[in-house]
Amino acid sequence: MEQTYLCKFDSEGRRTETLLTCEYSDEEKQQKIAEGYIEIPEEDWNFYVGNKGQGKNGTGYIRGADGKPTDAPAYVPSKEEQLAQLDSQYNADKAELTQYFAEAVLANDTETQAELRQELEDLNAEYTAKRKEIEEG
Repeated sequence: MEQTYLCKFDSEGRRTETLLTCEYSDEEKQQKIAEGYIEIPEEDWNFYVGNKGQGKNGTGYIRGADGKPTDAPAYVPSKEEQLAQLDSQYNADKAELTQYFAEAVLANDTETQAELRQELEDLNAEYTAKRKEIEEG
């Protein structure tokens, strides 16, 4: 006999609680179902706990409208996360350009200095535009 589980799911279909049905009498099991638990087969449970991979979006599985496991939606980072990533990349790129510029100054290479100044101006303009896009998005 295949194991079944009693699970609760949130409004987005994510599993929030799990109980083994074999630990409950039929009456207790019906009480749990009345409390919002749903009985699912072990095969479905394996999707929800990650035993069947993380789905096509890499975010696991949720309970679909048909009551079956379906790919969870792709993760969409918050504005704060997007801004933090943008700032981190900008700071790293700026530090790299600054290092190259310092080396060009030490080498008295004015041509490279001019190129790097332009790259820095382009980097600043791109950063400002992307930051505005995220903030207004």
